[in-house]
Amino acid sequence: MFKRLCILGILWLVACDGRQPLPTLQPTAVWPVTAIPQTGIPPTSPPTTAVTVAAPAPYPSPTTTRISLSAETAVPQSVITAAQKMAQQNLTHYRWTMPDQADLVLTTGAGQPLAQWVYAVAAPFATLTDDITLADLRASWQGTAVSPASILVSEVVLAAMMPILGQPGSTVEGVREEEVVARIWAQQPSTSGLLLTILPFDQLTPTLKVLSLDGISPLTHEFPAGPYPLIVNVGVVGEATAVAHFLTLWDAPTTNRDPAKLSRVALTGVTALVRATASRMEQQGILWPGEEVGLVLRTADITHISHEVSFAPDCPDPDPVGGTTFCSRDVYFGLIQDMGADVVELTGNHLNDWGPENTLRTVDMYEAAGMRTFGGGRDLAEAAQPAFVTHNGNQIAFVGCNSFGPTFAWATTTAPGAMPCDGSLPAHIASLRQAGYLVIATLQFTEHYQYAPTADQEAFFREVAEAGAAAVSGSQGHHAQGFAFHNGAFIHYGLGNLFFDQMDMLGTRQTFVDTYIVYDGRLLSVELWTGLIEHYARPRLMTPAERAQLLTAVFQASGWLTLSSD
Repeated sequence: MFKRLCILGILWLVACDGRQPLPTLQPTAVWPVTAIPQTGIPPTSPPTTAVTVAAPAPYPSPTTTRISLSAETAVPQSVITAAQKMAQQNLTHYRWTMPDQADLVLTTGAGQPLAQWVYAVAAPFATLTDDITLADLRASWQGTAVSPASILVSEVVLAAMMPILGQPGSTVEGVREEEVVARIWAQQPSTSGLLLTILPFDQLTPTLKVLSLDGISPLTHEFPAGPYPLIVNVGVVGEATAVAHFLTLWDAPTTNRDPAKLSRVALTGVTALVRATASRMEQQGILWPGEEVGLVLRTADITHISHEVSFAPDCPDPDPVGGTTFCSRDVYFGLIQDMGADVVELTGNHLNDWGPENTLRTVDMYEAAGMRTFGGGRDLAEAAQPAFVTHNGNQIAFVGCNSFGPTFAWATTTAPGAMPCDGSLPAHIASLRQAGYLVIATLQFTEHYQYAPTADQEAFFREVAEAGAAAVSGSQGHHAQGFAFHNGAFIHYGLGNLFFDQMDMLGTRQTFVDTYIVYDGRLLSVELWTGLIEHYARPRLMTPAERAQLLTAVFQASGWLTLSSD
């Protein structure tokens, strides 16, 4: 995939090496639908070992008396549902009623501790603002800000936030809980205002952008629950003996943000440690290109790198203005290791440039370093295998394929290379999804040097999303491209170059690292790190103005013309 941009008098851009894709010559492969590891998947038959569960202590009151149970409006609905279920399963002790008639009441900010619920401030994904202060949030909530944000929340959240944010002003609208996300997305304001919502952490969705609050984000592992203000403590109040019995029966979650269920997965764009990039590494040091972006990649739980070139012992010293037949020197492997790579994508169309023997050797290097590979391999069967990763109970499967070619880059039944997109990928994704995996699909598509996706690109990526992928990422994107949400999936058509030497236009210097926040088996949110490549090799963190310029360009290219702003 790593080719200089050539301006040719034809309808679209192709590689400088002169090879055009030959989709009609793609080899046929059968994805190993049944080759799914069973580790971590619940057994289909019950365990043979009997488990004895101690019965709760009986409620020490006359058996003819049932305790009435209820909940106040501010209590999260999932907590209420769990309490109602518990009451239904213990009808000899409990009956559900209205709060003013109840012996036991679930409430917020009082009583015996029962659960702690974390809330997040969010906006439509196409929002430029990244952070808000508690003072500004409170001023907007009360309607006293000079330029207040509009806030749309559920009636439950409205009640839960009043003790924290105060009496709501006309800027706050309460709606039914199931309407919040759709209304937020549909009612993006003009650039003159900001539209916000507040919702429970576990109800986040990738269509919303989580804003940090005074610099603190609940999406990070470093989240300090103590100083974060949007936390609601749920308790139960009533007669002490009745409360004690209730607590012995309570087996529902005590929080909606369990750190043991959270995983952060970093997805990157194009990497090719060749040509001018490699030359700079020789001058400045092997690890120099990753000094800034490494801070993001190394802190992820699972880090993805798409290195589209094989390592070779006879790879010559880099030529900054060399051609498009690529190899990397072995010493450059240290940069990939330093970035904390866990999963390496092999869909690149330069994988076989230095001969199949070096492709085989490169796969061995990754495996010896403990890195999983996907989207390519020693032969067609191996290239079709996903990379399986389990972290904090989240079972994730990475799959990928190359639709662009050229044919010599594709794996065959007897030779290594990239996995061709032969039409069987959707069925493979569906089988993985059915087996309980969260599927991340990466596609090596035709290179387009523009922010907007093409019609055929949209069609292919959406087909993959419809098969059940949670996220679809464009690995071919030398140029940063836009986004979409389709069939519940997050789509990024092109992340841009990560480590590569294309400095001839702004779009090839702009790069994304997409961090997927996976919680309890679901893609909960996506964070966007934005960088600008300098010196042909080194992405640095964008300035706020540079970031706003890039996000505006890609959001507009995505068809999202109404943006919130600072």
